[in-house]
Amino acid sequence: MNKPIAALKKICFWIALTAAAALIFTIGVNYNVNHKTESRIYNAADSVPHNKVALLLGTSPLNRYGNPNSYFTNRINTAAALFHAGKVDYILASGDNHTRQYDEPTAMRDSLIAHGVPADRVILDYAGFRTLDSVVRAKDVFGCDSLTIISQADHCARALYLAQSAGIHAVAVAAPLRAGRAVRIRLALREWLARDKMILDLWTGKKPRFLGEKIEIPDITPNPMTSYSTRDGVSLTVIEPDSLRIPVDSIIIEFVNDTDKEILFGEDYLIERDNAGTWTKIRVNPEYIGSDIITHAIGYRLAPHSSCRHTDKTRVYSKAFSPGKYRLSKSFIVEPWSENGSDTARVEFQVTQKPHAPL
Repeated sequence: MNKPIAALKKICFWIALTAAAALIFTIGVNYNVNHKTESRIYNAADSVPHNKVALLLGTSPLNRYGNPNSYFTNRINTAAALFHAGKVDYILASGDNHTRQYDEPTAMRDSLIAHGVPADRVILDYAGFRTLDSVVRAKDVFGCDSLTIISQADHCARALYLAQSAGIHAVAVAAPLRAGRAVRIRLALREWLARDKMILDLWTGKKPRFLGEKIEIPDITPNPMTSYSTRDGVSLTVIEPDSLRIPVDSIIIEFVNDTDKEILFGEDYLIERDNAGTWTKIRVNPEYIGSDIITHAIGYRLAPHSSCRHTDKTRVYSKAFSPGKYRLSKSFIVEPWSENGSDTARVEFQVTQKPHAPL
């Protein structure tokens, strides 16, 4: 009688010990993942650094009840916002396509096009069966050494950890998560277990199900424009595949510092229109001065041999843009600050009447 009881106690002991070890392992894994990734997860497009490619992680467009899936919708909205803000040049839609009836990448592409993203800027990866597959294939198949990852926050953390393990310099943008407490708890538990599985996959050298031939993603060459500066090595470019067309909602500007010195500049740009050979300033609407849209106190430092991009919202100006020639100017100073006066970089560009080509 005592032997069965002793055996049962021993079994219970080992079960309890295993459960405790699993719990400690899970807590440790999740702390490590969050600690290593939280500083690289953004919640808004405005502050995200530019990357050539955004990795949009797939999910079903419909939930299990056949209704629109808010996870899918919010990821699409976030990806489209990043593209239109000039934060990414391409969107790599990576998802599961294990049957003809279930095709996440195509659903993402169609939704992105409906949100105004050109079809030639959406690249499909039909073999993103798991997050590990999507991240590793982004580098090994599509040649991405840097990425902007798009998903919900918890998923972003896991994808960033995988990217770091794969040698990819990545940031992430968290799409909104709209769910009740019960759903959030269930998803959090699921994500914790998924992170445990991720660590085991990394320890065992797990590879994607498919790799295949490499696919090159071409660089986007900005439209040639007249750019000049009072200091060599500093330039402005308006980032557009073609000339700007009315109505102009925003202007995406790249500021390049190809010198050996750090430069300092403010947030404001000066925009002028060519009126019969005379540059006329386009004034800012007074209602925006001092608001969160036009802020004069912000300063930026641009490191040597680096660049940054800003989006200038045209609604802040007193007049709508009409077809014609424009000039955008940015004043800056070069270190050492006390010894150098102010310099100016300028770029001239065209705004045309031609309508957008149909998608």
